Amino acid sequence: MAKENSTSHAFFFTILFMTSVVVLTIVGYFLFLPSTAPKLITVAVLPFDAPDEFPEHLTRAFPRHITELLAASRAVFVVDYDAAEEAVALSKKSRGFRNELGTTHIVDGNFDVLDPQHDQWVLNLRLIDVSKDVWKLKWDDQFAHPELSLLEIRNSIITSVSEGLYDNSIPDPETDELDADRLERYLRADLEFRKHSSVEALVKLLYRGDHVSPYGVGLFVQIFPDSDLNTRKNLVGQALSLHSNYYPGKILQAQIRYEENKNLGDYLDEMIFLAGEYPNSDAVSELALLYSDFGWFKEAENVLLRWAQIRPRSVEPALAIAFNRFRKNELKGTKEALEIARLRQPGNQLVERYRALYEWKVNGKSLNTDSLEYLKWIARSENGDFSLSNPELITYVYVLSCFDQVELSLYLNIYDYIFEDIDCIDRRLWLQPPAWWPDDDPKWIAFREDPRLESWLESKGIRAEVLETVEPVPARELFAPRRQILKSEGAQTDQEIPSP
Repeated sequence: MAKENSTSHAFFFTILFMTSVVVLTIVGYFLFLPSTAPKLITVAVLPFDAPDEFPEHLTRAFPRHITELLAASRAVFVVDYDAAEEAVALSKKSRGFRNELGTTHIVDGNFDVLDPQHDQWVLNLRLIDVSKDVWKLKWDDQFAHPELSLLEIRNSIITSVSEGLYDNSIPDPETDELDADRLERYLRADLEFRKHSSVEALVKLLYRGDHVSPYGVGLFVQIFPDSDLNTRKNLVGQALSLHSNYYPGKILQAQIRYEENKNLGDYLDEMIFLAGEYPNSDAVSELALLYSDFGWFKEAENVLLRWAQIRPRSVEPALAIAFNRFRKNELKGTKEALEIARLRQPGNQLVERYRALYEWKVNGKSLNTDSLEYLKWIARSENGDFSLSNPELITYVYVLSCFDQVELSLYLNIYDYIFEDIDCIDRRLWLQPPAWWPDDDPKWIAFREDPRLESWLESKGIRAEVLETVEPVPARELFAPRRQILKSEGAQTDQEIPSP
């Protein structure tokens, strides 16, 4: 009898233990898996709606700034704000955010004006899951001004959206040492810059007592792209002293160091690190082009696809993918990438240039110059109607970017200009031929065999011993998610929202 009771007790505790394991597994699944599992989330911040007379820096520059802060995430894809604005502008022509932007989630906001004379308004904000035909509201809130400052509203938005996405890889927004006044002046300057206002007005907005916000640095570099090295170096150093996690400043700092020291190995290492730490940043595009220039086409394509996902309406990644596939001898993929670039921005001159060159160099058709002066000079060179001393050519070439100056000079077969006259600086390596030349193109062979090439490449930091030692970090390893558990989780709602 005692033996039967012992067996019954053992069986009871076994059942209790197994039930506990199952319950804890289910609870753990819902509590911890969203925080620890790799994210398959792509989020876009849309322009905020408001009455016509409402300040535009709040409806456009503010969501752009929110995008920049969210883009520090390592866990989710963050679509650039320009793409979000373009997708919204499509209106009835849009195929929906999933198709236009590849998003699974959107951040959507609108302003209700209470008293315009006293700057009283309410921002209604929502985080919406748009991954299925029936949208789901994940989080919403209201932020009243002036009860809350614009800075406090910004900080609350970043924290709440991060929790709504189960993402704790986004830095605390309060670490940027910003005050509400400098934030608002930066937003006004950002808007004015994109509306092509005067430089003097922008400087007054960004500076007060020689003190610039960290976010103003990237804007200054865009306003003064040709400023001297020390000026840019000091600005970036000042920004990072104010906000050590300001990732656009870190990328600018790495670019300035390469321009200053011409150490290609160090620059590659820095871009690998920055692209891995900030996989929604411009470090991804820099690294993708470096990989492609080095000839690491397989890994380059994986990084290029990441670039295309965070810049879904930009022609640059689509063109870069086309060049990369051409170098891999994947002509079908090349044509598809060119077509994607054309569909993204119909009439874009850069796309039209490379489409015309592709038809000429690859498909053997006559060069269609249309209204592109770049192609007209190539046609004149092919027809023998060309002279390097032509003042019109000199004037035209001088205003091109460094990359375009080298590329056009290769097409025109004027290597003296490349080696002796180009005095601007860029970060392209020219270890691969221009579009759409094969490696055995006679002009490219002549360029590679020119005795001046070695010293020219060394002036860009490219030395034979460096090329022999560098190697790519696989994209799978570079962008691998870091599984972490959120310290706190916001309340979630799953209200259904019909998609428009």
